[in-house]
Amino acid sequence: MRKRILSLLLASTLSLSLAFPALAAESDTAPRLYPVLTESEITYVPLRAIAEDLGFSVDWDQATQTATVSNNVYFVQIQPLRKTTSVSYVEGAVSAAMTMKDDRIYVDQSFFEQYLDADITVNGASATAAASSMASTRNTIRANDYDVKETCAYEKYEVMVPMDDGVKLRTVVYKPVGDGPWPTAFTRGPYPNQEETKNTLGEEYAKRGMAYVYQYCRGKGGSEGEYVANVDERADGIASLNWLNDQDWVKSIGMHGHSYLALTTWIVGDSLPDKVEALHVQCYGVLRNLSVSHSGLVAVDNITAWTLQNCTDKYSYDFYLESAQYLPQISVDTDLWGTPVEGYADWVNHPDFTDDYWNEGVWGDLKNAIGKIDVPTTIFGGYYDHHFEGTIEGWNLLSDETKAKSHMVLGSWNHSFGYTTGWKGGDNYAYDVNTDTFNWFYSIMVNGKVPATGVDAYVVGDDAWVHLDSFPLKNDGERTYYLTTEPTESDGTAYLLSDRQAEHADTVSYVYDPAAPKRTEGGECMLYSSSSPDLRGSNPLSPAGYRSDVISFVSDPLAEDTTLAGNLVANLFVSTDVEDTAFTYTISEVDADGTAHNIRNGLLTLAYRNDRYAQAVYDYVPGQVVEMEIESLPIVWTVSAGNRIRIDISSSDFPEFSNHTNTVGNWAEQTETKIANQTIYIGGEYPSSVTLPTLSLGA
Repeated sequence: MRKRILSLLLASTLSLSLAFPALAAESDTAPRLYPVLTESEITYVPLRAIAEDLGFSVDWDQATQTATVSNNVYFVQIQPLRKTTSVSYVEGAVSAAMTMKDDRIYVDQSFFEQYLDADITVNGASATAAASSMASTRNTIRANDYDVKETCAYEKYEVMVPMDDGVKLRTVVYKPVGDGPWPTAFTRGPYPNQEETKNTLGEEYAKRGMAYVYQYCRGKGGSEGEYVANVDERADGIASLNWLNDQDWVKSIGMHGHSYLALTTWIVGDSLPDKVEALHVQCYGVLRNLSVSHSGLVAVDNITAWTLQNCTDKYSYDFYLESAQYLPQISVDTDLWGTPVEGYADWVNHPDFTDDYWNEGVWGDLKNAIGKIDVPTTIFGGYYDHHFEGTIEGWNLLSDETKAKSHMVLGSWNHSFGYTTGWKGGDNYAYDVNTDTFNWFYSIMVNGKVPATGVDAYVVGDDAWVHLDSFPLKNDGERTYYLTTEPTESDGTAYLLSDRQAEHADTVSYVYDPAAPKRTEGGECMLYSSSSPDLRGSNPLSPAGYRSDVISFVSDPLAEDTTLAGNLVANLFVSTDVEDTAFTYTISEVDADGTAHNIRNGLLTLAYRNDRYAQAVYDYVPGQVVEMEIESLPIVWTVSAGNRIRIDISSSDFPEFSNHTNTVGNWAEQTETKIANQTIYIGGEYPSSVTLPTLSLGA
């Protein structure tokens, strides 16, 4: 597969000398004020000094009298004596005013701003320079796989597009100058803070012969009406797509988006007008209940934090943590926030996967739209994104015909595309979403070809990508470890995780108090977590058995590199003295110095022990020994030879999920907590174990 990484554009033929005195190296202590020349009402600034301070390399070829300014994405070549300029990402010659003084090249300040992504500020006889905030976004398009260069002048304008009820939505159009028609990328969202990025993408698309249109949801970013999360996105999306489909300058449409903007894309998938030829959706769960709750416990770091930030003005991290533990949760908005939030109580008050709430209205429309999509679709999912489970369900719900012309990419990212497993290395993890979106649309809507199909997954630890013939993942082996009560040589606070079943039956017990939950240290279903550190991903964990309610088991060192592929499963035999409770685990890799980093987490409550996707069944009798088969989300991860596997068992994972109160019933409606005495059974007729699916990747 082709990884969307920024490629080096300078060929070996551009190894240039520095012989030309006009480009003599500046002093390391050069000030950040640059001299300004003004001639014929043109303001000139020094080329080399500013470019090098901004991180570009600047080389001179004496033979051709050419200066080359480059980064790892593009290059600009200037011949000052001939007064000619070329830019690698622009088709044809580029006009640029330039002059020379004291054997130095000066260029028009607008040249830096237009072609080198620098913001130049002139104050009298001096200037300052800073890199443009949008430089990296522009570079992702400049480094696209199809080497599509800038060829077009563009125009920008705004339209207030009327919806079916008369509300008008602010819609921004970038398109090449001319009659067209043009292939057009379209996205809808509620976030005004993304406008600078959207404007940059609009310019870059339009300069390459494609139109780019973005629209704000009602009540946001200059659109009329009242914003109520999720509710109007289907009707407004259909009306907006139909408006765009009717425009004479539109040849074809590719709709795209990340997170909420993926929701607005997915939810119209069954009502695409004839000009829609492709979709590109990233990091959003089409089965919404999967990102709201798990086994009756609410994903508060997703739902509660997002609601506080986007539907109130009350958000702070500490206040969010307080809110996430408030009981009863269904009234936290009125009781604690002082602001009723439409929809919040409904989201947290329907823990059953099968509840009618998730099959009607917005969420029913979202779920039902996927199977009717008939255009090529790219899906991006992150191993440590809180929408990961629901994102891969988007792939599973596509028809076989649509899957055959679609592409799914599973990488080691969080919801913000931050790399989450850096401690395992990673030079090749990047798969830039802006580049991939542009290339997907350009290939389909301009070249008439689907560029990639199937599933590509990043292998953590190998820093490589594997193409999967089928999905869900099919492993070709497995490794089972059994819990024991033998001490382990690696850590005196942990028990041995053995490849042999314990000869004698035994138990390990601990006390779980919902008022003092175990805090999440590394999470896979987290959105906000904390600004410092970011808990989303694989992070260093506390030592084994660091709390009395955390029971740890550690294996011997692995003899060889072992690739885990699929859902990791813990089969735990347990009992408790309450009628309902939760059991959680973290499976981690322990390196040579004893530091553990989480691979995957798991969670299950007694009420959902028979089927987490069915209704809760409150039939547990205190003291009864039951088996809990707890399955993690899938991953592809290579454990290094010499490292160990560790599993930590507990009963809470806050704030990734709400604390189980140890009482029976819907968590959102509960008002009190109990302390639970938990027991794990080991060996004999209750062989608690962990099964790790493995995959032989070959050469």
